[in-house]
Amino acid sequence: MLRFASRQIAADYTREFEQLLAGRFGTSKTSGTPYPRVRVGQANVEVYFAPEDGVAKYVLARLNAAKKSIHFMAFSYTANSIADAMIAKVRIGLPVRGVFESQNAGGTGSAFGRLKQGGVDVLEDGNCYILHHKVIVIDERTVITGSYNFTNSAERDNDENLVIVDDPNLARAYLDEFARVYAQAQAPTRCR
Repeated sequence: MLRFASRQIAADYTREFEQLLAGRFGTSKTSGTPYPRVRVGQANVEVYFAPEDGVAKYVLARLNAAKKSIHFMAFSYTANSIADAMIAKVRIGLPVRGVFESQNAGGTGSAFGRLKQGGVDVLEDGNCYILHHKVIVIDERTVITGSYNFTNSAERDNDENLVIVDDPNLARAYLDEFARVYAQAQAPTRCR
């Protein structure tokens, strides 16, 4: 869980909730987050909502700007544009590593095979439960997370949120979790 002590971010989510409570869902909502970019302590935070904000373009901009590394953990990941951006980074020598929820890795439209064929170091999770993370960590300083799965339905239809947090300390915590999940994917737990 992320907790931001910020009236501006609270106002962003309040506006989104007000639309939902008024019965506006999916494409019937309007964009207009009051504070899309906020400074909280040492962190810069961007707040986006799907589908009205066109979230994928912000994810793609961050992926395209990556210079050092990309790590991700994904429950569901079917967005070819995001997969192609990661593959493009591998082709220029950037390390890209990821872990997929095993029950979704082989699912319809899954980007798992596309990423693997494109040279991305990607594994199926190794736990007995569900890997429900929706996280990308870029250059050991930027964390992209929220309810937004990296899917076309999250982009076009679902009511989702996404935050992009530029904070090396937060990124370190997420990279520690990535290391744990990746190690377990390399040596899966035997499930009963």
